[in-house]
Amino acid sequence: MRVRLSNTRYSKFTKITFLVSLIAAVFFVVYFPNYTRLKKLRQANVELLSRVKVVEKEIAELEQKLDKVGKDPAIYETIARQDLGVARKNEIVVDIAE
Repeated sequence: MRVRLSNTRYSKFTKITFLVSLIAAVFFVVYFPNYTRLKKLRQANVELLSRVKVVEKEIAELEQKLDKVGKDPAIYETIARQDLGVARKNEIVVDIAE
């Protein structure tokens, strides 16, 4: 009569447990870096979308300013004085720092 030295159920359970653990470890190693990268990309996307809104507002303001320039010739002088620092003849410009 032969005597079994090991329990076959225990051996199968150990093999299955090891295999499942190995698959879980491989999945974690492959999936986790991609998950963290995805979170970073989503955050960057949110920041870029907020930046897009700011730039769209700036564009709208500049388009309004451009429309005013085309319709009112007095705006040319205002823009030249304020934005470009141009002065009239015989005019002294005094820059006061605030």
